[in-house]
Amino acid sequence: MVCGFSHIAAVLWTGTLPLADLPNLVFYDHLLSPPRSTMKADSTAAINDAVGTLSKSICPENGVRDKYLLDPVACTPLSVTEAQDAMEVLETTLATLENSLKPRLVQARKRRNAFLPINRLPVEVVVEIFHTVLDTDALCPPTTPTHLERLKTLASVFSVWRSLVSGTPSLWAVLESTCPPSILPTVIRKAKGCLLNIRCLWWRRDFARRGQGVAMPHRRDVTAFLHAVIPLAQKWATLHLEIPVFIEPPAYQIVEAHLPSLRRASVRSDDRALVANPFGGATSQLKELRLHEVSIDWASVELKGLSALVLKSCRAPSISHLLAILEHSPGLQALELKTADPDITDAPSTIPIIVLPHLKDLALRDISHQATLLLLQSIHTPRFRTILIAPRVYGGPTPFPDINYKLEHLLPAMRCALNEAKTVNLKILESKVNLMVSRGPDDPCFKLCWGINGLPGLQNHIAWLQRNLDLKTLSASGITAGSVHISQALDPKAASHHLIFEWIPNITELVVYDSSGVAKLIQSLTERVCDGNKAGWRCPRLRKVEFRGFPTPRQDVFEFARRRYGDRPKGDAVNQDGETTIRWPDKLECLNIKGVNDMDYEAVEELKDITGCELILGLRRADALERDIFGGSDSDLSSDLSD
Repeated sequence: MVCGFSHIAAVLWTGTLPLADLPNLVFYDHLLSPPRSTMKADSTAAINDAVGTLSKSICPENGVRDKYLLDPVACTPLSVTEAQDAMEVLETTLATLENSLKPRLVQARKRRNAFLPINRLPVEVVVEIFHTVLDTDALCPPTTPTHLERLKTLASVFSVWRSLVSGTPSLWAVLESTCPPSILPTVIRKAKGCLLNIRCLWWRRDFARRGQGVAMPHRRDVTAFLHAVIPLAQKWATLHLEIPVFIEPPAYQIVEAHLPSLRRASVRSDDRALVANPFGGATSQLKELRLHEVSIDWASVELKGLSALVLKSCRAPSISHLLAILEHSPGLQALELKTADPDITDAPSTIPIIVLPHLKDLALRDISHQATLLLLQSIHTPRFRTILIAPRVYGGPTPFPDINYKLEHLLPAMRCALNEAKTVNLKILESKVNLMVSRGPDDPCFKLCWGINGLPGLQNHIAWLQRNLDLKTLSASGITAGSVHISQALDPKAASHHLIFEWIPNITELVVYDSSGVAKLIQSLTERVCDGNKAGWRCPRLRKVEFRGFPTPRQDVFEFARRRYGDRPKGDAVNQDGETTIRWPDKLECLNIKGVNDMDYEAVEELKDITGCELILGLRRADALERDIFGGSDSDLSSDLSD
């Protein structure tokens, strides 16, 4: 029989449980407690002791035993006072029973926890799991919750973990600027002789996060933190530093003094003029270097064996120096240059071949076409996880070099980056083409943004992309949504429109900024496409269309609505064998007519009737204001006046 303490109190008082069944009681807490035989015997002995006390306290004069012990008729109190005394005795007895069982329950839980899988692992494995959960080796800003809070959560699970956390110095080797100054000495002491991970952050852009529960450290606390950890610089292994120029000591001094002894470093400030001279020779220990708005004097730097190099908004080494760093870093996994343009005046006469078998992430953004071309021609790798290429595009008639055909050796690696594609965004602008492929929100895996000079270059670039990057095949139909933005007419014959609509799978959004090519584009969208005995429309999942180029002819938009959505049946056409012969496009959910000429409320209502779209946006304010004031259009007002 299974009972809890409250259940036992109830049955003891009401007399609904015969005493013969008391030895069979098993408590909830013992169900999973090995060994069961020992715990059952202990519980039975404790219950028998309590029953004996009850029998002597409640009805000693009646001499009643066994199953009639708690019979209400046999044990009826003579007065209210006796009843109250009996209740007090019962409560005291039950409290005694619970207190006698508590040590046994604690022991049972300890025995049960000893058999959990994680507690049967070697201590070294458990510690490694803790390191992975806590990201003790991560090169990142202070975490939320803080490392100390996460460590406390692990230690509060049960006593074994608490002892393990308290006695493992490497778990305490993360020093964050969010750590209270009164606790920091204790954390440093518990870390003992371990290599330290320093995470220091004081950044104005993060103050907005305070409303989300992120408490940023005060300037005084950051300064105190730096003065506390700088004497331990010989033990630094990683350093993440984000501080403004007015924090003392300044970032460049910390970089100059301590960067050579680090294994990994990420430094950011808010003054691009800061220049540090930290090296003066080879740095065999440094494996990862990330600089943001903090420049260093590359003339005295000799980097080898890097696993990651990230330079943003700072001075970059010359192109020959950068190629030498890559050549001496065969284990490089990540390379990113953003607004950090290498000087190409010392470019080598022959393009070197640099094999980087472990390179997974490559990002070259907002640097010159020439530097981009030299790096892409030199790098050879079997696969990419992320590749983002967006050279700096200047306005004006300056011609851009055609670099498509310089990427043939990287095509297999580029195709690997498309395997996890979920969304595609293609923007055809007047001076460039931007193709963005993402794994998820804010997680791009592929980007190509080339500067294009003139319509022939644009058409050649689109054709090269379609010929070498088959999105439908590479993504294995994993692309669930595509969007196309067009600001320039591609081809008077609309051949390029056909290619784009067939190249990008599952297009759900189309934005047109060019009014001159709308007629040909609409023709592409409203022509039925036959596949054997089946017919359908291009872009069948298209649900959002925007005509933003002014002046887009009104008749073209109505032609698009009537031919694609007019007289639409409730379902697809099916033959006698149950096969779909005509598949209608998805229902239009949003239509923007911002650039359409001569639109008014009557035209909007007519479009709603034709397309079934309830959300039509972009009616110019003058038309809307006219309707609000006069209650109708010019024709309505004229008819009202004539009446």
